Amino acid sequence: MIKKINFDELLHWLPKQQMAWQAIADGFKYILYGGARGPGKSYFLRWAAIAWLFMIYKTLGLQHVRVGLFCETYTDLRDRQITKMRLEFPLWMGELKETKEDGLCYFLCEEMGSGIIALRNLDDPTKYQSSEFAAIFVDELTKILKSTFDVLRGSLRWPGIKNTLFLAATNPGSIGHAWVKQLWIDKDFPPEMQKIKHKFKFIQALPADNPYLDEGYWEDLNSQPEDVRRAWVEGDWTIFSGQAFPNWRTHKHVIDPLTPPDNWLHWRSLDWGYADPFCCLWFAKNPINGRTIVYKEAYFKDMTDDMQAKTIKDMTLPNENIIYTLADPSMWARKSLGAVVTTTAQEFAKYGVYLSKADNNRLQGKRKFDRLLNDMPDGIPGILFTSNCANCIRTIPSLARSERNPEDVDPRGEDHAWASVMYGLSNFVLTTPPKKPYNNPWIKSNDPLMESRDNANKLW
Repeated sequence: MIKKINFDELLHWLPKQQMAWQAIADGFKYILYGGARGPGKSYFLRWAAIAWLFMIYKTLGLQHVRVGLFCETYTDLRDRQITKMRLEFPLWMGELKETKEDGLCYFLCEEMGSGIIALRNLDDPTKYQSSEFAAIFVDELTKILKSTFDVLRGSLRWPGIKNTLFLAATNPGSIGHAWVKQLWIDKDFPPEMQKIKHKFKFIQALPADNPYLDEGYWEDLNSQPEDVRRAWVEGDWTIFSGQAFPNWRTHKHVIDPLTPPDNWLHWRSLDWGYADPFCCLWFAKNPINGRTIVYKEAYFKDMTDDMQAKTIKDMTLPNENIIYTLADPSMWARKSLGAVVTTTAQEFAKYGVYLSKADNNRLQGKRKFDRLLNDMPDGIPGILFTSNCANCIRTIPSLARSERNPEDVDPRGEDHAWASVMYGLSNFVLTTPPKKPYNNPWIKSNDPLMESRDNANKLW
């Protein structure tokens, strides 16, 4: 009976889903499908798992091959996949059951190769470090961290299968927004991934690509707040629902690199890290209008305290006149180096990088930054970043609000640059902004501070 069935008719794939399937045949290993609400992402993943197992059986003759279908929690796995499998998968094709040996899985029938779809959640991704999957399918990739992605792709191996597969679907937003956007949307790969960057493929699918959506669904989508609508309907990755800093606009908050004048106030901030990146930022404040500029960054990982301190020292010019360096208070924790008891702050001081404890109140820090992101009376934001602060620009607008406390930033995201900004704003005082433009009699009408924003030589 199975031989008489048209597999294409069984799948009922839309054109964009077919494009994503074709990307597998074209040799791409890491494929992302969707990027918006409503194009049938979850449907595509579960049926792609079936189709891939059947393809492996027909082309390679391999049986009992195991793939993994993952969601971030069991509740999401149940709601998005398990209940739908019971409704959509025909009885003759296989069986959904839980066994002592395999856990909860969908088992294909013998005529289709006896493949296994292991249904798993990602509450503790480390439990999959020694697992083996011939293919991995992840529903809502932006719900997980980059470290989880690395654990999963480290489990991609199966005897007899050379071309393993990682296929995911997602919406913009949540804790993984920054790293997913970096790899699949921006094509910005870290050095260790340069050799595999040609294996990544993004197939954008929008709700408009799904003719089965009813009028009520469209009404719900288009009645959302504008930032949510742009993400869900248009697949806009620059803004998303749950964004921690929705007022960030790259075209407004990022300027060309500049060297602040010597008479401006200069200081640094530091978020310490080793396995995670450390981030040091250089700040300057315009004494005339009070605007803050973040004009330089150091963002590295796997550096010792000595290496970090030396890097900061080397990147600071003699005429910058740094008045203080505001740092993560954890850097004053006592530690033992053999018979010597010291602190990270003391290690930095050996290189002339003297630290001051920063204010690490996250809620206050977010309020300060939110205030500075707003326009000042001259129509320009109160804080600007130069374009050479690449990691600030990459990660800060991609951070999500905490689900537990919407007034906070979700700490599971890549928040090292944001934490450094927070420390750097320790001495910023929340006050009511003036309602009228500044009227400083010492500023002439042709002063560069008052010229058009488009003037490339403008001092902010």
